Amino acid sequence: MIKIKRISNRLDKDKIIIFIDGWLSNELIYLLDRESIPENFGYIQYDYSDDLLCSNPIKTKKNFLALINKIENDLAKLQDKKPRNFYMYGQSLGTLFCMIVADKVYIKEIKLLVPGYNLAEAFWFGKSTQKLKNEMVIKHNMNLVKLKNYWKEISPDNYFKKKSIKTKFNVTISTNDSVIPTENGKKLIKLIKSKNIPIRISKTILPHTIEIIKEGLFVSNFNEWVNGLK
Repeated sequence: MIKIKRISNRLDKDKIIIFIDGWLSNELIYLLDRESIPENFGYIQYDYSDDLLCSNPIKTKKNFLALINKIENDLAKLQDKKPRNFYMYGQSLGTLFCMIVADKVYIKEIKLLVPGYNLAEAFWFGKSTQKLKNEMVIKHNMNLVKLKNYWKEISPDNYFKKKSIKTKFNVTISTNDSVIPTENGKKLIKLIKSKNIPIRISKTILPHTIEIIKEGLFVSNFNEWVNGLK
């Protein structure tokens, strides 16, 4: 069973920011971001064990759904106590959970850092997941077509149909990304635009991991985003 850790503060506030970690990340990645949040915001951060994503496609799907359902249920309970605005901030694999949850629970605005479009494609061609992919091919006789079909329920491109079409998106993609290949991120932007969903796009030339580390250490972009939330 995967471990899911929740870090939270000021959940009585009317504005709540939800952070979701990326794969192989550390809960400290958002430490400076959390500390910079204005007092009129609350926050929740979800950190999960590295084995959430593994070479077993069945187990991975089960793990992903467990995290998605936990976030969805947590936010629903908060909303039941009193109406409030939710905002999400995710990086890398964490962006997937942001996008799926946003189609289930209304999120006013989302910031996505180096996201992807299709989970199976990102997994199959991404640099960091090649070992897991090769194990999946050997142990589970998997190919990309079969994996796309099996992972539909946990892939962002199968959403953007309900509540998320009313969400505002702020997306940063890297033009030098081999972890989640750049073309995967471009497909996401094309999908969002095709739904006429409000989107602000920024680009970085930094590689995937370096961009994430930079954003975690220098919080000016995060603060600018937070200051623009309404």
